[in-house]
Amino acid sequence: MNFKYRLQEPWISKVSAMEEFANGATQATIKLKEGRVFHKALISDATYLIAMRGFDDLPFDLIDIDEITQGPGDKNPSERGGWKYWDDWK
Repeated sequence: MNFKYRLQEPWISKVSAMEEFANGATQATIKLKEGRVFHKALISDATYLIAMRGFDDLPFDLIDIDEITQGPGDKNPSERGGWKYWDDWK
């Protein structure tokens, strides 16, 4: 499997300390350096950004990430399925 979007350190370390809502799956909120905020980002194995609700592809560059956080709605999301993955799972 080749993933399109691999997080850089220190984000991998930070996400690895977050709660998974499914095996290997972490939902988080991403804030960019210029201020935009993206909710419901799906991160696999604390390393790969693989989907985000409402987006067909990543709407920013990974180097623009300023913060990755996890709120109560990320730790136990009400909507768990129906993700549109950006990677080819073949």
